Amino acid sequence: MKIEDIKIDDFVEGKVQEDMDHPFTGKVEKIYEHSVLLEIVSNDPKDDANVAELNNKIVVNIESVKLAK
Repeated sequence: MKIEDIKIDDFVEGKVQEDMDHPFTGKVEKIYEHSVLLEIVSNDPKDDANVAELNNKIVVNIESVKLAK
């Protein structure tokens, strides 16, 4: 996915190696050069502690997300 394809308030699905063990859905809050700041809106219950520790926010490389359907 290209950074140009993402807009503020888009919903994306992501999976990251660090911080979260399972895929999640996030809402784009800010767009950087190669990454996005997401508000985590849906996640696997097994990651609830991780989400709480992250204050429901995570920065993810653009290559690790796709637009949610």
